[in-house]
Amino acid sequence: MPEQALDIDRRVRLSIAVGRYVRSANRFNEVSREFTEACDSLRKQLGPGQRFVTQADFKHYLVSSDRAGNLNVETIESL
Repeated sequence: MPEQALDIDRRVRLSIAVGRYVRSANRFNEVSREFTEACDSLRKQLGPGQRFVTQADFKHYLVSSDRAGNLNVETIESL
């Protein structure tokens, strides 16, 4: 496949797009690690077979875990 010459406008647009991709990928990886750590911490604190309601950030949540340690956190309207 022959290489196409890139004009300066297209090279600039590609450079901007690649930069956006790289920054987004880095943020995604950071947030993914934070999410994994938060899940691990919650599992350790909660333990298996639990269910309760809690409030965080001015919202109420029903939190439950099964015997395998799977978590479910769902928003509820009110108590």
